Formats: sequence, C-alpha cells, structure tokens
Amino acid sequence: MADRAHGGGAEGAVDDGTRVPYRRWRRWVRSLRRNTLRSRAAESGHDPHDRVYLAYGVVLLGLVYGPIAWSALAQAASALRTTEVVAAGVADGPAVARLVAGGLLALGVAGAGALAAARAGGPLWASRAEVTFALSGQFPPRAVLRRRAAALVAGAAIVGAFGATALAWGAGDDAATVLAWGACGACLAQVPLAVGAAAQTPRWRRAAWTVVGLLLGLGGLAALGAALTPAAAPAIGVACLGPDGDPAACAVDAGLAPGLATGGLLVGAGLVGLACVLLVLVSLPDEVDVDAAAAGHRRTVAAVQGLAGGESGAVADVLGPSVLSGRRATFWPSLLGRAPLVARDLLGLRRRPGALAGSAAVGVLGALLVLLGGAAASAPPAGPGAPGTALAGTTLAAVVGAALLYAASATWSGGLRALAAQPEPGTLLPGRIGRQVAAHAVVPSVVAAVVTGLGVAVATLLDAAGSAGLALGAAVPGLVLVLVLVVVLAARVWVAGATSAPSGLFTPMSTPDGDASMLVLGAWYLRGWLVVIGAAWLLHRAGPDAGLALAVVLLALAGVLVRSAVRRLATA
Repeated sequence: MADRAHGGGAEGAVDDGTRVPYRRWRRWVRSLRRNTLRSRAAESGHDPHDRVYLAYGVVLLGLVYGPIAWSALAQAASALRTTEVVAAGVADGPAVARLVAGGLLALGVAGAGALAAARAGGPLWASRAEVTFALSGQFPPRAVLRRRAAALVAGAAIVGAFGATALAWGAGDDAATVLAWGACGACLAQVPLAVGAAAQTPRWRRAAWTVVGLLLGLGGLAALGAALTPAAAPAIGVACLGPDGDPAACAVDAGLAPGLATGGLLVGAGLVGLACVLLVLVSLPDEVDVDAAAAGHRRTVAAVQGLAGGESGAVADVLGPSVLSGRRATFWPSLLGRAPLVARDLLGLRRRPGALAGSAAVGVLGALLVLLGGAAASAPPAGPGAPGTALAGTTLAAVVGAALLYAASATWSGGLRALAAQPEPGTLLPGRIGRQVAAHAVVPSVVAAVVTGLGVAVATLLDAAGSAGLALGAAVPGLVLVLVLVVVLAARVWVAGATSAPSGLFTPMSTPDGDASMLVLGAWYLRGWLVVIGAAWLLHRAGPDAGLALAVVLLALAGVLVRSAVRRLATA
C-alpha cells in the first residue's frame, strides 16, 4: 500500500516503449466506454445521450436556483448592515474582530467537513477500478488525479466567491469592495480543500488535524474577544454637512468590515490560496493513500444507493470505523455491578475523548444560541451597538442552537443505537425493553445537563460583561433551553435504529411540480432534525404568553416519541 500511496516509483520506471501515456490511455478507455454504452442503448432502446440530458438538467437547476440562493444569503447577511448616526473617521474595531472570528470559525468548520470527507473517500476520490488499473504503479498518481483536483479547486473558488460576495453585498458594501471580498473568498476557500487532501495522505494527516484545531481554537478565542469588546461607531470616509455647513455626523452603511484595508487582505489571501492550490495540484496527489480513498468511495456509493432505496443504515459506516484513542479505559467495577448499561455507555464515551470534546463544544455553542434566541422574550436588546444584538432574540439563533444540540447528541447516544442494532433488542440482558431504553438514556441526559450548565456559565460571563443582551434572571430563556433538550433527547430515542423507510413513502405523489415522493422520503430521513427545529421555532414564535401551554404540548410530544420508539424496539 505504501508503494501505491507514493506512486510506487512508477514515474522513473519508464521502460522499453510499451508504456502508454496516461492521457492517451484515458481517451482510449473513454471511447471504449462510449461505444459500449451506445451498443447497450441500441439493444435496449434507450437514448444514448441520457448523461447529456442529466448534465443539462444540473446546469439548468444551478442557473435557476443559484441566484435565488445568493439573494437569500445576501438577505440573511443584511443583519450585518450597520446604519447609524456616527462621527466621522471613527474605526469600527469590533466589526473587524467579529469578521476575523467568523472567518476563522468558517474555515475551521469547513476544514472539519473536509476531514470527514477524507474519511469518506474524498476530496481526491478514486474508485476501486482506478486503483487496480491506473494507480497500482501503471501511471503517476498526479497524472490520474490532476483533472479532478483542478475541478475541485475551481469548485471551491466558485463556492467561496459565491458566499463572500453575498455576505458583502448584504452588509452594504459597494461593488468594488464586493468583488474584493469575492476574490478573498475564492482564495481562502482553497484552505479546507488542501486540508482534506492532506488528510488523505499518511504523512500529512496529523498536520491537517492540527490546522483545523488551530482554526477552531483561534476562531473561538477571537469570537469571545469580539463579544467582550465594547461596541464602537463604524467608520465613514466623508462626514456629512450640518445645517451650518460644517462637517457633522451622518448615517452610513458600514459594510462588512468598515476601516479594514481590503487590499492587504486580498494579497494575503491570494498567497494562502496559491500555496493551497499548489499543494492540491502538485504535491499531495502523489502521496494520497489510494486504497483508503477507494474504500471510502465504495462506502459512500453504497450509502447513496441505500438512501435511494429507502435504507439509511449504511450512512453510519461512511466515515469508516470509529477512532478509539482511549483504549486503556475500562469499566468502573462499582458502576458495572449496579448499572451495567450505564457503565457500558460511559465506557464508550471514555474511549472516544476527541469525539466527546468536540460534541461538548458544539453543544455548549448550541445551548448559548438557544439562550440568546430566547432572550428577547424576557428582556429588550442591550442596545443598537451591542455585539450580541444581531442574534439576540432572533429565530435563527434558537433554530441553529437546537440543531447544534441535536447534532452533538449523536455522540452521546451511542448506547441507544447499539441497543437498536441488536438482532432482538433487549434480549442480551434481563429486564423489559423500556427499562433498558431508560438506562441507555442516562448518559446522554447527564452529558446534556453538563453541557447546558457550561452554556449557561458562558452566557452568564457574557451577560456580566454587558455584551450579550441576555436576561438570565428571567425564566423564559432557561425554560426554552430545557424544553429543547427534552425534545432533542426524545428525538434521539425515536430515531435510534429506525433506518428502513416505510414502503408507503415510495407511493407516487403527483403534484403540479411532478412526483414528490422523493421529497417525502428525504423528510423521513431528516425527521429528527425537523422535529427539533420545529419545536425550537414554535417555542420562539409563541413567546412567553403561551410558554406554559406549549411546554405541556412539547412534553407530551416527547412522551409520544419515546413510547413509539419503545414499542418499535419491543416488536423488532
């Protein structure tokens, strides 16, 4: 495998003239496939140009929905717009600090996604046939992977420019500044791509994880510093004229980062992007572990095919086997004798300290956002210049916070999934299935309580600094957070082990826009997310007046979900 991962010395072993250049060989394989597809289409009566129609449909959908998505993102970014009466020439340091924090966190999150993609066979994917016939020493890996690496570089640049221009336009920047931000986004978008490609190589995998950790850590510190920094007035280039003709304060659109020199930022981003592009196109392809990439590609294809057929069980295997860094951890004897299922779940978390720490960080952020979203129900915002005002009391904060809590709870509820994965759930140990489900819910509940406490502590620090716009003395934000956690845990119990979609979902559903059965199937796959997001949205929209009645409804819903899961496991 080491020979394959490093090219196997194939570049220098040019021989007696029988070796074919890769481009010529690839053209020959393409022509062979094209002729085979045409002959099969002629025999079956199908159109040989189906792939052309598929590409046309994809391009058409992109042209139709791309501008819509760009406008929606720009509209969401309008919350960053600052229009106030300010004094001339005052720099907005907190806005720049928030931009730096947001950029670092965005790169860190994208890098974490790239690390996950590396475990799933990407971004430089390779099929098993390519590994066998092209990457086992026949051709240099750089020649085989060059085209897809270039396509990934172009795609990352398009996505980065797409998001950056929408954010800048929504924040109120002019056209030239928007273009500069788009160029910066296109360059910086190469960082997650290079991280993902580096994670596919045994030599640079640890460095890729280190880079992502640094981005997330620095982004978190920058976000905390920005939240604790008192607000300042945004900068303007020319002051307005007052009634007496002298320079005076005026209302301006501050833009995405007032007072920041975009020229220097563009040069720095360009250098970083160029280095990442050279890594992806030149250096890293020769060191990619193609066997691992092919295995991940095979798992991903199997998961996609399973989703199309109504089975989502293979999705859990896309990232490969879990990394157990705490192998030396053992059962606690005192807990094992009294509560064996709790001891089992606790041992599972202790053997995955990295996943536990990451999920705890995501959970703390989710709890903080839920508290921030429920703040307006109990207190007015802290003021137009407070850094937390942009999210305080908004539905977006409550919904995103609930979604983050649900995502983090996947790590905590491994025992529930293990119970549901048994051939006959509940038969390995004595006791009814309901008691076993309750025992497996202990560890997720305790971890959720600890994470919630940490989130409340962080919110208290921000509130003491006067920068979050929270009113933790009121009961509304705390009640909202508790109800969201109850629904999150109930939804985890509800979806545990239910991987096969009901056959009735595949019944054609005629709508003016065509068959909607696949949309219903997708909603079934996302049912846990939809329940949590819907509950958070209802809690925010209902307000404090309907809090008690809605709390009773959500508690009843949680009970129904848990009861349904127990019944399903009992009859499995």
